[in-house]
Amino acid sequence: MFSSLIFVLVLINCTEFKMATVLPFSNREMSAAFSRANKRFMLSLLKQLPSESNIFCSPFSISTALAMVHMGAETDTLKEMSQALHFEEMDKDVHAVFGSYLDFLSKETGDCTLKTANRIYQSMRFKPEESFLQNCNKHFKASVESVNFSQSAATSKKINSWVNQQTENKIQDLIPASALNELTFMVLVNAIYFKGNWNSKFESKYTEIMEFRNTKEKFLTDMMYQMDSFKFCHMPDLMLNALELPYQGKTLSMLILLPTAVDGIESLEKNLTESVLKTVVSNLRKQKVEVYLPKFKMESTFELKSYLSALGMPLAFDEIKADFSGMDKGKNVYISEIFHKAFVEVNEEGTEAAAAMGIYVSTSSVQITPEFRANHPFLFFIRDSVNDVILFAGRFYKPDGSSVKDEL
Repeated sequence: MFSSLIFVLVLINCTEFKMATVLPFSNREMSAAFSRANKRFMLSLLKQLPSESNIFCSPFSISTALAMVHMGAETDTLKEMSQALHFEEMDKDVHAVFGSYLDFLSKETGDCTLKTANRIYQSMRFKPEESFLQNCNKHFKASVESVNFSQSAATSKKINSWVNQQTENKIQDLIPASALNELTFMVLVNAIYFKGNWNSKFESKYTEIMEFRNTKEKFLTDMMYQMDSFKFCHMPDLMLNALELPYQGKTLSMLILLPTAVDGIESLEKNLTESVLKTVVSNLRKQKVEVYLPKFKMESTFELKSYLSALGMPLAFDEIKADFSGMDKGKNVYISEIFHKAFVEVNEEGTEAAAAMGIYVSTSSVQITPEFRANHPFLFFIRDSVNDVILFAGRFYKPDGSSVKDEL
């Protein structure tokens, strides 16, 4: 008999966290390894997700939840997960490193709102190894509740109620009763919420309806505007412009990568690597810039099984071959599905899990205030600039609403 393990990864805005300016890791090598793993996993996942559409996710949320599962994996299942999640450099310290960073996020010493929460719903019928649950609590502060999965309607209602509370009613009815049955071994839920005001806000009186294009359609959308000093750069070799908009406290920021061509988003994503992203960030320089950024709301829902299998960890989802003996000595557990849901809103005040962009223009003799218009598809990332960790990632491909005919 095999029982299934269901992961529900929920991303939205939650409660307040004020970010400290002290590094959470005493070991700088481990800090760098954590940062590299974070960006490598984010970029590899981004390339797997559907193209020519809006997407938003939290690679940090996903890897945090999978790091808990990683504690229960053994043999080839463990090896595949380590490689797919880029945990190799951290080796056996990976769970302690995640724990250190989560402790860092929980300290109220900043100006943005950010909270993560982990919860495990375990079967009354199948008992996980106690050591696994203890380590989940030790490193990930994951609380545990025993439930009767055979009562699928009542149990899904219970889990969804917790999700509602953690996400301020942003996410409702996340888990259908049909996803649960008497063979469900465990449901792991990870929630993350962010809300931050811009350090330099956009004034609503300057927001105007302007054009936004992709390769297939033209739209009219609300475009925000401001002129101020921001970090940005122009990378002609990569055919992109980059802008960083800080949130209050200047510890979290939105990094936006805008291709120079309307049809450049596919090439940008294809060629974007951890080292390229590092180069872009290192080339950002502060200069006055005129910024045009669309207002938007975005919600994405993913079933991640196929994407993560493609990234190199199919054994975790194999009913016969999966080895999670660290959580079940009988080796009867496999992952049946991983659900991830994300919400973001960007407006004049700031971001509820967000985005923005910029361009650098100069001549050899005269410095000109550049004009940046994010009027075609771009990538955006919300990052912890102190520890160089990407918390949220997205692609803005088109505004809400109907396209309009091109009258040119």
